Formats: sequence, C-alpha cells, structure tokens
Amino acid sequence: MTAAAKVEWADMMIVSGVVVGAATFLFRKVLFGKGKAIDAPAAHKAAEMAAAAVGSGMGPKSDYSEARDFVAKMRKAGKNVVVFYGSQTGTAEDFATRLGKDMQSGGVRPMVLDPESYDWQCLASLGEGELAVFVLATSGEGEPTDNMEAWFDALASDRESPEDSETPMFHQPEDKDDLDPEMPLSGVTYAVFGLGNNTYEQFNHHARVVDGRLRALGATRIGERGEGDDDVDIEEDFSKWKAATVPLIREYLGATDDDDQTQVPQPTWAVAEIDIDAAKVWTHGEMGDSGASEGTAAYSIHRPFVAPITAAADLSPSGDRYVLHVEVDLEGSGMRYEAGDHIGVFAANSDAEVDLMLHALGLQDRADAPISVRATDPFAAQQTLFPGAATTYRAAFRHYLDIAAPVPRSQIASLVLPHARSDAAREFLGQLAEDKDAHAAVVAAGCLTPARLLIAVQQAEAAAGVPESGRLVLPVAEAFELCQRMQARLYSISSSARVTPTRASITAVVLQYDAQTELASRLPLGARRCGVATNYLLAATNKLNSGPSDPEVSSAVDALKQPPILDSKDHVIRPYAVLPPTLPVFIRRSTFRLPADAATPIIMVGPGTGLAPMRAFVQERALLARENPEKAQGTSLLFFGARTSAHDFTYREELISLFDDIKKAAPESRVITAFSRDQQQKIYVQHRLAENAELVYRTLLCGKDKLNGPSRAHIYVCGDAKMMAKDVAKALVSLISEREGVSEDTASKWVSEMRRLSRYQEDVWS
Repeated sequence: MTAAAKVEWADMMIVSGVVVGAATFLFRKVLFGKGKAIDAPAAHKAAEMAAAAVGSGMGPKSDYSEARDFVAKMRKAGKNVVVFYGSQTGTAEDFATRLGKDMQSGGVRPMVLDPESYDWQCLASLGEGELAVFVLATSGEGEPTDNMEAWFDALASDRESPEDSETPMFHQPEDKDDLDPEMPLSGVTYAVFGLGNNTYEQFNHHARVVDGRLRALGATRIGERGEGDDDVDIEEDFSKWKAATVPLIREYLGATDDDDQTQVPQPTWAVAEIDIDAAKVWTHGEMGDSGASEGTAAYSIHRPFVAPITAAADLSPSGDRYVLHVEVDLEGSGMRYEAGDHIGVFAANSDAEVDLMLHALGLQDRADAPISVRATDPFAAQQTLFPGAATTYRAAFRHYLDIAAPVPRSQIASLVLPHARSDAAREFLGQLAEDKDAHAAVVAAGCLTPARLLIAVQQAEAAAGVPESGRLVLPVAEAFELCQRMQARLYSISSSARVTPTRASITAVVLQYDAQTELASRLPLGARRCGVATNYLLAATNKLNSGPSDPEVSSAVDALKQPPILDSKDHVIRPYAVLPPTLPVFIRRSTFRLPADAATPIIMVGPGTGLAPMRAFVQERALLARENPEKAQGTSLLFFGARTSAHDFTYREELISLFDDIKKAAPESRVITAFSRDQQQKIYVQHRLAENAELVYRTLLCGKDKLNGPSRAHIYVCGDAKMMAKDVAKALVSLISEREGVSEDTASKWVSEMRRLSRYQEDVWS
C-alpha cells in the first residue's frame, strides 16, 4: 500500500469514527434511552444524517435557505413579533391576523406568517427584544394542522411521548454563542394560544405539546397558555387571553402608552377599482396558481383540482331533509386517496347572499367593476385574496370571502363601530361590542352576517329618523376584513379507492335552519340560514339531474319584496348564477385507517353521515372477500343509527349486498341499526352496543378467552363528538368492565391504551 493510500485510508477511518460518534450522540435517546430499539434502516439513516451534517462543514445550517428564514425577514422588515398560525379551517389564521393588528403600535411591530413557508430551524435565532406567538388549532385526534406538521414533528419527534423527543438541530445564529445542546432555545421568548373543542378526547393537544416542548428546550413563555373552546365560546376565550397577554408582550418589548399614538393600524386589504382587460378579470372562482401549467405542481388546498361531478343523488327522497351522495372524477389529477381520507371542497355563496352583501354596502351599481385586492402590509403572509390580477366585487363575495358567518364581538368594536356616524348606530353597535350577552342574544343567536348586521344598523337608524346621508356606510376594505377567506369544507370520503380509484364520493346532509330571533326574521331573506357548501352541493345535484329550474331572484332588493321560495321539503331555494358541473377539490390524508391485516376484527360506529368512512371500509372488506373467498377475515360489525328506517337508512341495499359478501369470509359480520324515532322510546347506537354485548365482546376477544388488557380489534367512531362519541366510549367501557370482571376505571385505561395504539379511532365533529 502506497503512502498516499495509507493517508487516505487513515482519513476514511477518522471520518467514519466522527460519523459514528455523531450519530451515536444525536440519536442517543433512541439507541439507549428507555429501552427503545432502533432498527437497522433507522440506524443507517441516522448515520447518513450525521454524515451530511459533518461533511457540509456547516453543521445544522447545511440546508439553510434565506428565503425561509423568518427571523431575517422580521429584521429586514423592522418587525419584532412574529405570529405563526396553525390553521385547518381558517379560524386560527383569522385569529392570528386579528391579533397582529390588535397589538400593533410603535413599540410592537408584528408580522403574521404561515409556518409552512418557513423553517423551524431558525427559531433559535430569535433574540432579546423579539417574540414568537403561536396560534394553534388542534386537528383530528390531537394532531397538528397540515401547515404546522413539519414544525410539530421537529419539536415532538416522539408523538406518543413528546417529552421523550429528540432535541432538534436548530441553525446556529451568527450573533449568539454556541447553542446549548440540551436547551437550544434558551433566550427565546414566546406566547401561545390554542384552539380546540372540549368534546374531543385530545382537547388543545397541538398547543399543549408545542408549549411543553418549547419550554423543555429552554424557551420562556409570556403569560399563560390560552385555550379556546369552540364548544363554549372560543371568541370570548380569545378575547380574554388577548386582554391578559398583550400587555405582557408590550411590557417585554418595552412599549409605552405613547407608542399607541405613533402607528395607527391600517386596513388589511387595499381594494381599488381598476381599468383592465376583461380577459384578465377572474369572475368564476378561479383558484390556484394561474401560472402553473397542468402537471407542473401537485394539486393541494392551495391549488385544488377542478373535478367533474359524475353523479349526484338525494339518498332520502321521501324524507324531510336532503342527504346527498356526490361523486367527483379525479382522473388526470394524479391525486390518490385511501379509505378514511378526507376530500376538501371549495363551494360558493348563493346569489341571494352575495346580492344582500352588495346591497348592504351600496355596491349594486358597481358590482361587476374590476377590482384589485392587495395586502397593505408588504410582508403579510397573504398578499392577495385570489391568485389573479383582478376580480369584481360580486365575484369576491361569491367565491373568495366567507360572508355567511356571524360577526365576532371584537370586530364589531374594531371594524364597524368606528364608522358609526349617528347616535342610533353607536348605541346599537356599542351594546353588541361591549356586552357579550347582548352579542350572544342578537348576533350569535340571529346569525347576523356582515350584511345582516349592517342592514340591522341601517334599519335602526331609519327608525330613529336618521337621514340616509347620515347613516352607517362601511368602507369596502373593512367589509373585506370582516369576512374570512373562503375556506374548504372537509368531508370524509365515502368510497374505497380499491373499488373506485379515480372517483371519490361525498355523503352530506344539507344544512338549513331558522335563526331564533325576532330581528333575524325581519331582515332581508328572513330567518332561514343555509350552510354554504351543502346548499351549493344541493344546487349542483339538482342541476346535474335536470331538476326544476330555480325561480329567478335577481337581487336582495327583490328578496325584500317577496317571501322565501320553499321546495317540497320546506327548504329555501337558493339560486346560483355560476354553477359549473365541477367542484374544486383536494385530498387530505388521515390516520383513520383500516388495519393492514384483514384478519383483524373491526367494530364501526357511524350514525347519520358518520356512515361515510364506514361505507368505504365495508366496500374494501367486501372486495377482499370477493377476491379471496377462502381467506378468513376478522369480523366486521357496523352500528348505524338514524331517525327512521323508512326515510333515513342510507345505502340500505348496497350495505346488505356488501355484508353478504363479507359474511362468506367472516360469518359473524353484520349491520346493526338503531332508528331513534321508529318506537316511542328513542334508541341510539350506544344502546345497540349494550344490547349486543356478547357479540361485541366476542369480536373484541379476537379468539382469546379473556382480554386482560387492550383489545387487538380496531374500533372506529364517526359522527357527533359532543354526545354520541362520548356515549359510545362509555358503553364500551361498561361492556368490557362487566364481561371481564374488572372495574370501569381499569376498562377505561384499556380503551385509552387502544387509542394510544391507534386501535380506537374517531373521526368526529361538533
């Protein structure tokens, strides 16, 4: 061996030793901690990661991107607070935006960012006089929102036991001493507010885990962790947290009372009428990146696929409500889904609601004028309301803004009340802004949308004799800010990709109800309130099936002069001038999954439209039974509940046929129904679980004589979180306790362990 070769061999040995040592240190908790083993591929990956870090000469900054460095962006913009939102339905994003605006002053200079666009590794770069605020919604069964997933996985690499997570490798800031290996976020200050719902098992889990991990890594929290409860009053929870926390943030940043006078918060949006080629004006709800050609980018929530509607039907034609089955064609999208996933749908507001908004703002004569809508803050996370160069007032209110939600109390105070010019308007709005009980009784109970609130004020002014010239006129920019951006509605896919790989099904009940206030009934369009997405789907269903044409309702002024038009089911007919035979959709992955081994028994509880993912599961098991009739399957039990058998047993014939197939491989499989109104005493799915305790217990045993711990069977619950899901869990605990001869506390612990092992899964809503 030559001298040069000996040197190269020695160098290789040294580098290998460094790599092995680095890998051993970085992954010491996985390799040696708490008895957890690491498999060979994982160990190999660990060595690769360590080698990349060592070999780059930059350590953990090897993948640094200035464009994704939010601290550099803050400093360049002269900001000292960054507000990150983890948002699934838009509420957390809305809260973050409002928080940024509410705390803004000369001494507090916030910017609101989407964490998906920035690197968590830069978090350690925050220094003295800088602050991060996290506004985090909890999704699903205690999961992070899609846009926070990378950050969450970095902070909590061990999701089962977050406290045992590895210390992430943050970028080493150039203006700081070497980061502490165990407490790399020392010197970082933050605040956190969580959005959740106490009817869910993992209430505010996302915010709790992030808060705990930040503190464990050395960061210092300002104030208490806020926890909003959507089942009670999340707006009030947010207001209380802001009132307590913002003064502490101001104190930390050294802001003084005089700072409030130096910078007046500006509107979020700049709305201007423009002269532009009509071909460049987006009027039909165009979405996604207009510059992206087909196939150059994956379809997602940011770039939905425009899917043709291939089938649509009312599953309850003789009932008093609509239960819709809608199928969309995913051919050519490249999107794939699995049973248990969700499909996101972007809908549009009805003509009547749009015209009502235009009427409230006095924009009827300029409804189709081309406008540009741009963020006033050049560093805002959302620079545009829509991807195109221009739209119209009508199209903005139809496609891009959610105009159907009640106006929050804080926004009445900050966006509407300042524009009141009469005593009558100030008195009407002042009470709603200051008194939470008055707001609940008038705005929340009456579902006063922005348009309805403005018209109610104008009616109060007219009754007080205020001349029209002196009445409330809300600037368009404030009206845009009152409304969240239109968000996708998520539905559990009710079909199996193994059966229909290029078609996905939606099963949904059309939402209509009457607001229970006298004021609501006096306003244009009456007291009836209609869910945005499901009524859009209903209109699409009627059009696809060539149903009767909707009566013409050309404007809100017409609506003032005529009563609502009802169909045979007492549903208000809402017309849609723009109703293409397509839906903008995307697929959202879920952890709601069938066990990989078909020999594992499953117990499904899906009343109402909670049947949707269960139908997909049943389709899949039936297909396996048809393909392998000689191969035994685990028992499949489906507990389905509805109001009546005659009108509400959706997919009846299909389920009977599918279970006939399944029984060939799993003879004890069956559908067990609970129709609450078919007898004098109401019966629900939890009652049927108790009545069929022997069969349920036998299914849970998986062939054993006793459980003696969590079952190997998988349990799935889909539907109402507030009552049904809790009652089902109680029924199962009681059943296990009685059959096993153990206390309910012990049985409850076994069920909790099943949840931890993903053998008890819920896809629920409130």
